[in-house]
Amino acid sequence: MSRLLAAETQESAATDPPLTRINSTLRDKLPGALTQVMASAGSTGKMGAGNQLIPLMIRKLLKSLRLFALKLQLRQHGVSVKGKIRGNNVHLVNRGRIELGNNVGLTSFPDGDMSRTSLSTHTPEAVIRIGERSKLNGTTIHARESVTIKSWCLFGPGTVIIDNDSHPPVRDRDARRGDPASAPIVIGDNVWIGMRSLITKGVTIGDNAIVAAHSVVTRDVPANTLVGGNPARIIRQLD
Repeated sequence: MSRLLAAETQESAATDPPLTRINSTLRDKLPGALTQVMASAGSTGKMGAGNQLIPLMIRKLLKSLRLFALKLQLRQHGVSVKGKIRGNNVHLVNRGRIELGNNVGLTSFPDGDMSRTSLSTHTPEAVIRIGERSKLNGTTIHARESVTIKSWCLFGPGTVIIDNDSHPPVRDRDARRGDPASAPIVIGDNVWIGMRSLITKGVTIGDNAIVAAHSVVTRDVPANTLVGGNPARIIRQLD
């Protein structure tokens, strides 16, 4: 079990040195904690064949440990959290500000490997704001200016939200490595972004809108609409 946890946290420790001590502590403490859980269940006479108590208790313990590590990680990176937080292993780069509302979910599947949630502010002026009860599942956000996500939003695995062009679209190889153009992104309340969609710079998505999976959003999306495609276009109004 400790080897499994080590594999899950190896990437985070490599890219985030302050987490090394956290991961080491979890690897050292986890086997003893699991032994105590099993001993406790055995002392209450609940170790019978087919009993589901032990797997359930182990899952709860692992979930609690991952959430504890996430809270420490957010604190170490200066992330502002207003209330509760949910989630597990995420990638963080915070050269600006990251602000999370109450009950925001930052989840990586499976456990931080294949689709990992990532929040990155790349300049001192950059801001990422995520409203209460919005949930990111394996979602990547890059901000050089600002990305604002309001409340109760849902994001599918593989979604990328980026408020800049990454590199200037020019021929010269040196100029291409300069600062790219950027523009704020605003995503309204109760928006659902389907898996592996791309939201580009300067886009505003209205309240209650839905973006179909694998869409590329390059222009504003009206409220209460379903859009999809590359580039995304209105498919229909939502009831």
